[in-house]
Amino acid sequence: MKKIIAVVMILICICAAFISTTNKTIGKISGAENEFITINDTKYVLDSNNDFTIANKGKYLGKVSNSIITMKVYSVKGDTSGEYIYALWDFEGDFYKKEK
Repeated sequence: MKKIIAVVMILICICAAFISTTNKTIGKISGAENEFITINDTKYVLDSNNDFTIANKGKYLGKVSNSIITMKVYSVKGDTSGEYIYALWDFEGDFYKKEK
């Protein structure tokens, strides 16, 4: 019985840790067509002129939101410059590039 309780407690802790990391808001969405994402003091602009595909979706970074939608943000595999992020909402996604 003690083993079952211990296993259940461990599973609860794992679930709580997962939920707390997936609900982390890291920035905001702006623009008439959601063309800007701001994370900390870095602004990203929608960029559909790149060679990346959904296969380049990297590590989950957190979520960004405005009063209407929420997007999940990922790093981009193969982006050696660190200029791009990938934002996903529902089943659609786009790449955003750091604004200079």
